[in-house]
Amino acid sequence: MNTIIQDLRFALRAMLKNPGFTLLAVLTLALGIGANTTIFSAIDTLVLHPFAFANQERLLMLWEQNLEVDIDHGEVAPGNFNDWREQNQTLEQVVAIDQSYFDLTDGSEPERFLGYDVSPEFFETLGVQAAHGRVFTTQDVQPDNHQFVVLKHSLWQRRFGSDPNIINQTLTLNGKSYVVLGVMPPDFNFPFNRGEMWVPLVFDAKLKAERKHHYLQVLAMLKPGVTLEQASADLNSIALRSQQQYPQSNSGRTVLTAFMSDDMVRHSKTYSPVLLGAVGFVLLIACANVANLLLVRGASRQKEIAIRLAMGATRFRLIRQLLTESLLLALVGGACGLLLSIWGVEALARGIPQEFSEFIPGWHKLGLNQMAFVFTLLISVVTGLLFGLVPALQTTKTNFNEALKEGGKGAPGKGAHHRTRSWLVISEVALSLVLLIGAGLMIRSFVELLRANLGVKPENVLTMRISLTTEKYAKDEARIHFYQQLLSRIKSLPTVANAGVISDLPMGGSSASRSLQSISQTVFQAGKEPNIDLRVVTPSYFAAMGTALLKGRNFTEQDDQKSTGVVIVNEAFVQRFFADQNPLGQHFKMIGDQSAPLEIIGVAANVMNDDMDDKAQWSMYLPYSQASYRAMDLVVRTNSEPTLLTAAIRSEVNALDKDLPVFNVKTMSNVIGERLSPKRLTAFLLGFFALIALLLASVGIYAVMSYMVSQRTHEIGIRLALGAPSGNIFKLVVGQGLLLTGIGLGLGFAGAIALTRAMSGILYGVSATDPLTFIGISLLLALVAFLACFLPARRATKVDPMVALRCE
Repeated sequence: MNTIIQDLRFALRAMLKNPGFTLLAVLTLALGIGANTTIFSAIDTLVLHPFAFANQERLLMLWEQNLEVDIDHGEVAPGNFNDWREQNQTLEQVVAIDQSYFDLTDGSEPERFLGYDVSPEFFETLGVQAAHGRVFTTQDVQPDNHQFVVLKHSLWQRRFGSDPNIINQTLTLNGKSYVVLGVMPPDFNFPFNRGEMWVPLVFDAKLKAERKHHYLQVLAMLKPGVTLEQASADLNSIALRSQQQYPQSNSGRTVLTAFMSDDMVRHSKTYSPVLLGAVGFVLLIACANVANLLLVRGASRQKEIAIRLAMGATRFRLIRQLLTESLLLALVGGACGLLLSIWGVEALARGIPQEFSEFIPGWHKLGLNQMAFVFTLLISVVTGLLFGLVPALQTTKTNFNEALKEGGKGAPGKGAHHRTRSWLVISEVALSLVLLIGAGLMIRSFVELLRANLGVKPENVLTMRISLTTEKYAKDEARIHFYQQLLSRIKSLPTVANAGVISDLPMGGSSASRSLQSISQTVFQAGKEPNIDLRVVTPSYFAAMGTALLKGRNFTEQDDQKSTGVVIVNEAFVQRFFADQNPLGQHFKMIGDQSAPLEIIGVAANVMNDDMDDKAQWSMYLPYSQASYRAMDLVVRTNSEPTLLTAAIRSEVNALDKDLPVFNVKTMSNVIGERLSPKRLTAFLLGFFALIALLLASVGIYAVMSYMVSQRTHEIGIRLALGAPSGNIFKLVVGQGLLLTGIGLGLGFAGAIALTRAMSGILYGVSATDPLTFIGISLLLALVAFLACFLPARRATKVDPMVALRCE
């Protein structure tokens, strides 16, 4: 113990004795470790531990699947849900979740909340209890008595002022009375953070047999001792029976079974490998840089090491001393990195808009936790050993007989020192190139996405959602009349250029879909019916949103329930089903639709999908007068700042129905910005890490070349004394630096080709092996390396031969 304390004291004195070296090494390590701690904290929270439920290891998500028509995470029909629930042999609980909106009309102004209808076993399955009051259970819920509600903690605080007497009070939701049973703990946000209340979901006999509409999420809990594979086999045997019993609705439909902790974070996982690889490279570059610094410092300590060896110190004892210095440097760098990561995590949390982050499991918990501190300590120790071991081994190879000679040069080990430093520079260049190319691809992809034709013109467009009540607007005529009146009023407002409504905003995160039974004379095989994105619009929607009609005509007010069913399809639909034909006048029929086939009257431009990738969806639009929905998104194009119209539009809605809340008010530019935010944040992070890598690599090259010039001062002096032109000396130094850079570029180029393929799933409009990016980034890094060699080379050309020779 005494010797360890002695080593620590000596290491601390050595650090204080060389403040410039210490500051540079600590800063380098802080950047590398801080970046890793930041990304680890995000992945730990968002991917590894987004939930903390009591039954976590047994919780599953169940989805409908039909790979023949590209459905892998399909929502579930009530009839299929009830089959799984009643016939399975491997699950303890099977729970349905249906997202709903609730209009709270108690008080002066109606307010709309997102919430969930959930099976009575929902809370029991998750293993959670209320913070105040209690949750509902199967004992509470009966077919004729299920009007109970459980509130989210933040809603209880904001709307009800944390009133402890809210329990057992009655709220009017969607025109019905609900008894408040409880308030959940502050950290309960499942299944998505925006849900603010939960009510019981009860199926009547008709709904239990419903297989046409698919809208449920299904949560399940394994029986003790049952594996995921056993549950999957059990459920798919049920699905096989359903295919045979209900071929019209269930042909080709199987069950996707996945652990909830994996399934709910699948979108976050998409970006994890790229970011982990980026920060890993930054740390390796930092280690290489500090190792180079230690090698340079070790070369200057050869006489000190030789004296110790001469006085009887063992090589092991010296290696331990040098590793102690490295570990102390790493721990100080780790502590500074931890401080940097506090800022980094806060910046990361602000990188996603709040309304979008609410749909990312675990985002509300993003921050440094105990695991982050443990990770920082471990990575600091590993880093200290990683960058300290090779310099320690090289430094202690000193031949003390040569080193103790006055002015001795060429001590054994100098060649090994040089080779090690060279390979460290090569590795820095190679790793930097991979990271820079990855960042370049991501930034180019983001720029291409910004320049892409989104299929809409979002400038000066205001959107908001309205949902009509079931009781007052039960009939199609009432819904159609309301929206016709509302649009007429809004279009008369000053600065309004046009207005329309759509069932789901493009790039808004939600949409409906239907399967096609037949197109013209083609009848699709059961189970292989193509799935088509479906949206309902009013005639003025396309002009209001700025989506071009490429062929045919628009909807009109005459396209109502008394006329022929009509539809507008998009370009992708035409390319898939009518590549060599004129689509206008063609007909198709949807599964479960008892009316006559729909006639295609127009073709609209493709609109970017919710994932913001280059895969165009097959889409169709139905006229609102033939397929009225209660909940619609209002789209208003203005001639000025769109948000200025919010109050006026609310006033028009209230004039028609004072109990209707207007919600999700945002500009279309904000809607698109939210969908772009993950790609924007990833591009920013990769660019930032690549900038750090470029800076560290240039510093590393500069340090090695400067040291090389200082070590070769005598040789350079002789060359100059013998008449060598200064240009030749310049070429000698720069050539050596560029040789190392060239080798590093070659290795990095090969590594980038292999590793950037992992990014192909998150790129838009650019391939993972884009030659322009690869060549451009390589030239940039070569230029930076040249600049890093330039100053040492210039200094070499100014060496005074007399001074250089006299120092020997």
